Amino acid sequence: MYHFDWSVVSEYFPVTMEGLVITIEVSLIAEAVGIALGLVFALFRLSGFAPLRWFAIAYIDFLRGIPILVILLWSYYGLSILIKVNLTAWQAAIIGLGCSYAAYLAEIFRSGIQAVPVGQREAGRTLGLSRWHVTAYVVLPQAFRIIVPPLGNTMISMLKDSSLVAILAVDDMMRVTMTAAAYAYRPLELYAAVAVYYYLMTLVTARVVNLVERRLSRLPDGRTKP
Repeated sequence: MYHFDWSVVSEYFPVTMEGLVITIEVSLIAEAVGIALGLVFALFRLSGFAPLRWFAIAYIDFLRGIPILVILLWSYYGLSILIKVNLTAWQAAIIGLGCSYAAYLAEIFRSGIQAVPVGQREAGRTLGLSRWHVTAYVVLPQAFRIIVPPLGNTMISMLKDSSLVAILAVDDMMRVTMTAAAYAYRPLELYAAVAVYYYLMTLVTARVVNLVERRLSRLPDGRTKP
């Protein structure tokens, strides 16, 4: 019969926290890459120039239809074999996660942009703003307020999906936990602990997103929008 020994959790706590730092770094940078690429592909998707629009549609449909693990493996091994680009495991993790999430974020940005009333664009053009300035200074700020909740959800998902980079030998929290479990022969205790750590990270992230959403929903006089 299996006897739990929770002392192993405290024994490996320092190295797990080192992995936690890597997990946060990978998640934040990959999310930033995903946001930047997602915005670009959203604008391409809404472009009146057909080649850009179809390229964005193909990218979004293709990346959303492939498991993230496969994208990570191709980022690390495939690019090296096909075009002789040798990425480090950390770089491949960032590129793989960022490009994969860009497909989802592109649709989030697109829906947010399309949710801005057409009258806002017309008002900007009436004031003499160019189409680019209308998009940058009128549409995108309003779209951002709309997409904060789904944007926060992608950050929560990114924190969890970053555990997949362990397959590339990135020393994130999952990887060091796997290594510790192999040495200590205490997988249940260590994996239970790492589950709690991931839960706490996502819980804090969700609370921060809710706080940002409430602040953005406030009217100039301090009241909250109905």
